[in-house]
Amino acid sequence: MNKFFAFGVLFCILFFNLSLYSQEKKPLNLELYFNRNLTEADRVKIKDNIFQYSQQIHVNPNNASLYVNRGVQYAYMGLYPDAISDYNKALKIDSTLSEAYYNRGIAKSRFAYTKGSCIDVKKAALYGLPQGKDLYKNKCGLFMKELGELP
Repeated sequence: MNKFFAFGVLFCILFFNLSLYSQEKKPLNLELYFNRNLTEADRVKIKDNIFQYSQQIHVNPNNASLYVNRGVQYAYMGLYPDAISDYNKALKIDSTLSEAYYNRGIAKSRFAYTKGSCIDVKKAALYGLPQGKDLYKNKCGLFMKELGELP
């Protein structure tokens, strides 16, 4: 009787383990998590835009505007690390690109305006983007003493 009991227990353990392996764990879909108000049609269009910009970047990798535009599309999807990466690439090509600083500052501030995001917004203002000046004055008050007022 003990052999049958032991065999039954082993069978139950084996069956339980196999059932766990058969259940696939789905990865977290960040784009759905961060941007719930996008329709599926919007997602398809934005993904197509990302694909088109990627193709253009492949042909012309030194065009900073292409990286900024693709970064904006990533940000629409809620993929902020990808957006920030593209803004960084754009700024390596042109370190005076105010739109890249502005968009990177907004992407960095997805949850809160930090010193890093305020530095970017201030640089956008210093390089001539009026929205950067307004955003800096309205959102970066905590850091103005350390980072300084805008001229």
